[in-house]
Amino acid sequence: MMGLLGITIVLFASCEKDEDRERPGIVLLTNENYTTDGSVVEIGNPLKFGIEALGNGANITNFTIRILSSGQTRTVLDTGLNSANFSVNKTFFQGVEDTAEWVFTVMDKNRLNASTSIIIYKDPNSTFGGINHYTSVVMGMNENTQIGHFFAPSSANVWMLDTAVMNQELVDILVYFKMTEENGVLKPSPTFSSPGETDDGAFEFYPSLADWEMLNFTKYDIRAENFVTNQAFDAAQNDSLLIVSYDDVWGKRKYKWANAGIIIPFMTNQGKKGLIRVTQSDHFATGIIEFEMKIQI
Repeated sequence: MMGLLGITIVLFASCEKDEDRERPGIVLLTNENYTTDGSVVEIGNPLKFGIEALGNGANITNFTIRILSSGQTRTVLDTGLNSANFSVNKTFFQGVEDTAEWVFTVMDKNRLNASTSIIIYKDPNSTFGGINHYTSVVMGMNENTQIGHFFAPSSANVWMLDTAVMNQELVDILVYFKMTEENGVLKPSPTFSSPGETDDGAFEFYPSLADWEMLNFTKYDIRAENFVTNQAFDAAQNDSLLIVSYDDVWGKRKYKWANAGIIIPFMTNQGKKGLIRVTQSDHFATGIIEFEMKIQI
């Protein structure tokens, strides 16, 4: 009997303790610098959110941003952390959904969560924008001494390092070659990256990037299947395909195994979305990678 009584007391105390815990707090900033509830935004324009969260006695361990639209939910950010409080600014870009609810959620180490949300409307007068089409861009891999490694999509220039360093604000793409492990097997990996890939890769092959003042960060949609066909790529005359093809939740700091025939959605540091279609991709560090690009103006 005493054993049962002891268990009952422990369970009661545990429930009481859970009820006493305070949930984390989360708020969206609402000054003129941020997108607010009920905003009407043209397709492709920036959505700027300022988020502040309080752990209220328990560290925050997870932060997510989801979009609810037409009965479907899409996660655009899901990140782990371990912080008592945090404040962050995030920029996304208006999609093609007529109405979207953006939901911001934090969870603490006790698995208690809190959310806040706003509604964003697509401007009904939105029109799809123009694109730049570069039929052939040739870039040199990291050990190629004849052809540049750095590309500026805004001007269609390919530069060697000495010129790129003088145009840092324009450099959105760089390439290199390495052998990369996949399922325990090393495979040739021609790679698209950007100066903003600071943890490995870009800095490994171009260490002088550490001295740059401007490190643009391009994100590549790494899905194995993004449903962009060659026919759709060829037919694209405005940025509608570019906008719907890129999924930010899959946007990563580099695209490995960029072999011939692959089509890659991407987004630059300035929010310009585009598509790369690889036409030639050498499997050695002195080689080249050639591609066709369509990108928002």
